Amino acid sequence: MYKGVPVKGIEFYNLLFESEEFTSELGKVELASGKLEAGLLLLLKQNGIDKTNKKVTLGGLIKAAKEINVLDNNLIIALKEISDQRNYLTHNIYALFTGVIEETILGKNGLLDSDVEVFVEMAWQLKENLNGLAENIMVSLK
Repeated sequence: MYKGVPVKGIEFYNLLFESEEFTSELGKVELASGKLEAGLLLLLKQNGIDKTNKKVTLGGLIKAAKEINVLDNNLIIALKEISDQRNYLTHNIYALFTGVIEETILGKNGLLDSDVEVFVEMAWQLKENLNGLAENIMVSLK
């Protein structure tokens, strides 16, 4: 399918958009994010903080968990990192490939059409990390 030919900008974004594998993994990233958010909501509620009636982001949930000191600092650091990665992949990928934002987490230069597979792998790994952190949070629930 892929030929190893150079692509850039919106052309690469379109390859990602058309890739069933990438979009499937990206959907799983969102599902795993929801699992992590629910785990954090349960943890906060168990500790007397009910955020279920408020529209709160993953970052806001992590901040609230840090403020009440219910998670190990290393876990907080991992949660922040995974939140940044998730936000970048789900909110900024189009902006990256159209030149609206600069490269930070993901590269946009020197890509080949076959690099779609690299992006599939990144989305898969992000999903795995989100699920792993969600499981870690669930274990900490009483």
